[in-house]
Amino acid sequence: MQTRSILVVLLLLRCTGAAQTVQRSQADPELPSVLAEAPRVSGLSYHLRKVNAGVTLTSVHDSAVGWYTLVTPAIAYNFSPHYSMDLSMPVYLYRLAEVQTTTQPPPARPGQPPPPPVITTSQLSAHTFDPGDIFLAAHASFAQKRISETLTPSLTLPSGDSNDGLSTGRVTFDVDSHTALWLPRSAMLLDLGSGDSTSLFNRFVTRNYTSLGYLAHFQLGLMLALPYRSSFQSVAYEQLPLGDSKIYTALPGPGDRTVVSGRSVSEDNGFTSALSVPLSRHLTLQGYYNRSLRLHTDTVGMGITFVARGQETRKQEPSYYDQLLKQ
Repeated sequence: MQTRSILVVLLLLRCTGAAQTVQRSQADPELPSVLAEAPRVSGLSYHLRKVNAGVTLTSVHDSAVGWYTLVTPAIAYNFSPHYSMDLSMPVYLYRLAEVQTTTQPPPARPGQPPPPPVITTSQLSAHTFDPGDIFLAAHASFAQKRISETLTPSLTLPSGDSNDGLSTGRVTFDVDSHTALWLPRSAMLLDLGSGDSTSLFNRFVTRNYTSLGYLAHFQLGLMLALPYRSSFQSVAYEQLPLGDSKIYTALPGPGDRTVVSGRSVSEDNGFTSALSVPLSRHLTLQGYYNRSLRLHTDTVGMGITFVARGQETRKQEPSYYDQLLKQ
């Protein structure tokens, strides 16, 4: 009995020590992660305490719709190296979206059946300065040895237009768990999450639609550390509906732009590859390519991010990024 009590005490002490190790260490922000950055603007570092702000200008080409240009301002507050929160909202400077027009047909000739009273046609037209939904997210990040974990609960506030596929018109939520296993010059990435909208999943990629309905999402991939604090990432993803969903899209089609068609309407899977290149303390160049296997669409984006408070160029100790490159 005494031996069992001693073993229990030792086990509790070991768990307490491990927990303290996790609390003392921090998720290294030197290697930006497409998965961990969403929905924050890249470069809002965990090292810099209190308030920081940034803005990203992105140009996107979608094979189904065409060109988008959007600007995404963001503001973040870091409570500590472990806890932070941020708020952002994309504004579409230029995009193509569906417009429905109605025309009155000419009167029928004698002896012919009367025509329909109104003819409705749909086509894509240019929209400018369209706001999207407001995104609010909190982040809790911890690390132990070569494993880091980031938990991100997030919300959307309906500030966009659901008729243009920019919003569901409702508050939506998502909870995401991002895990990184750090290896020599690389890292394995795993994302597991669930929510009720596609707009909060993999926000790095600009989509021509959003959805409302419960879903689970998964991502698995690899990050490679490149010289000059650059990084390349490639992930495979699966977006799995858990029930009936509504799709809000900018694409023209028959009938209403809101489509309800069961469990598979918001399902998607494919691959995303991204390259991040810091140009200076305040500027970061990013590009990505996304291939949707289910929707058969390709999306290519290129953007540049400016942050008000950039990373310090000199540090007393080598960062984990520098140590990773030396291995």
